[in-house]
Amino acid sequence: MKALIIAAGKGERLELVNSTKVLERFLGFSLLERVILSTREAGVKEFYIVIGHRGDEVVTALGDGTRFGVHINYIKNEQWEKGNGHSVLAAKDKLEHERFFLLMGDHLFDSNILKLLSETEFSGGCLVCTEKNLSKIFDLPEAMKVLVEDSHIRAIGKDIGKFNAVDCGIFLCTGEIFDAIEKSIANGRDELFQAIALLAKRDRAKAFDISSSFWFDIDTPRNLNEAKKRMLKSLTSRDDGVVSRLLNRKISTRISSRLVNRNISPNAISWMVFFIGVLAASLFLSGEYLFIALGGLIVQLVSILDGCDGEIAKLKFLRSRYGALLDSVLDRYVDALLIACLTYGYWHIVGDGLLWLVGLAALMGSLGISYTRARYESAFASPIPVGRSIPATRDVRLFIIMLGALLNQVFVTLAILAILTNAEVIRRMINWKKSG
Repeated sequence: MKALIIAAGKGERLELVNSTKVLERFLGFSLLERVILSTREAGVKEFYIVIGHRGDEVVTALGDGTRFGVHINYIKNEQWEKGNGHSVLAAKDKLEHERFFLLMGDHLFDSNILKLLSETEFSGGCLVCTEKNLSKIFDLPEAMKVLVEDSHIRAIGKDIGKFNAVDCGIFLCTGEIFDAIEKSIANGRDELFQAIALLAKRDRAKAFDISSSFWFDIDTPRNLNEAKKRMLKSLTSRDDGVVSRLLNRKISTRISSRLVNRNISPNAISWMVFFIGVLAASLFLSGEYLFIALGGLIVQLVSILDGCDGEIAKLKFLRSRYGALLDSVLDRYVDALLIACLTYGYWHIVGDGLLWLVGLAALMGSLGISYTRARYESAFASPIPVGRSIPATRDVRLFIIMLGALLNQVFVTLAILAILTNAEVIRRMINWKKSG
C-alpha cells in the first residue's frame, strides 16, 4: 500500500508567519511528520507528497524519508492556489493503477484507522472515513458534512442542508478518483469533495465510520490547542483503573507533553520510575511513620509516572514489544519490593508474625493479577476482557499503599491488598472456566 499526502495549500487560517502550515510543531513533531509516522505504523513505506506553497521548505524538512524509515517522492502542484482536486490529480501518473491512502497534511489520526481501512472489503472508487458523532466535532460549521445511508454517501459538502456525519480527510482510493476529478474540473468544480460527490452518484463512494478513533482537522490556532488536548486524552489505556482515569492520567499526560520535546526514551523513563520505586521501598524498611508516610507519597508519584513511558512511546512513535516487556518486568519487581519492605519494616516495629502471612498473601495476589492477565492473553491470543471486576489494578494497589502509609495503617493496608487481589484472581479463573 502507498500513501498520497496533500501538503500544497497555504493554510492561512492558522495565522502562521514564519512557517508553512504542515511544518507547524505539534508535540515534538511537525504536523506532516506526524501524518507520515502514523501512516508508517500502518505498514506504509512508500509516500507521495504533493507540495505547492513554500514547497522547498517541506522538501528540506523531510528529505527523502530515510530518517523516518520510509521513501518520500515529491510531486509539485503548480496550481496549488486552486481547489485541492488539482493536488490530488497531480499524482495521477504515479498512482492511477494503485490502491492507495489519500491523506491531508494537516489531519492527525490514529494509525489503527488505516489498519482497519486496509482490511475492509473494497471494490473500487473511494472509501471516505466519516465521523457520525457530531458532538465530537470542534468546529462543525467549517466541517465537510456528509449524508450517509447504510454506508452509502448520498451528499457531501460544507453547506448541505441534511447531514449525519462529517468527512475526516482520510480516504482509501483507486484510480477512479482521478477520472472523477478530471470530469469535475471540466464542469468547473475543482475541489476533492465535488469529485467524491460525482463518485457517490455512481455509488462508488462509501463511508467508513471511525467515530471510536482519534482524528483531528487542524485549521486555526484554536484547533491546534484543542487537538493537543484530545491527542493527550487519547493516550489512555483500556486497562486503566479508576485511579488512573480520575487522577493519574490527568497529571502524567501533562508531564509527557513536556517530555516529548526532550531527548528521552520510553525505556529510560521505565528505568527512572523503577529506581524511584526502589527508593520508596527502601524508606518502608525503617518502619517509622515519617519514613513510611514519605514512602507512601513517593509510591503515588511512581503510580503517576508509570504511565509516562507508554505515553511517550505513543507520542514519539517508539512503541515496541521489548519496551512493553521491560516496563512490565520492572513494575513486578517494584510491586514485590514495596510489599516486602512494607511488611518487614512494620514487623520490625511491632514484632507480630501474622504480618508475614498477610504480607505474603498480598504479594501473591499482586503478582497473581499480572500473571493471570499474561497467561490469559497467551492462552486465548486476545486481550483480557474489560468488564465488571474487583478493583485491583496496579494504580488502585499503589493508591491503597499510599493511603495506608499516610494513615499509618500498614496491617490493614496489606490485608486489603490481600483480599482484593486474590479475590480478583479467583473471580477471573471462575469466569474464564465458564467461557472455555
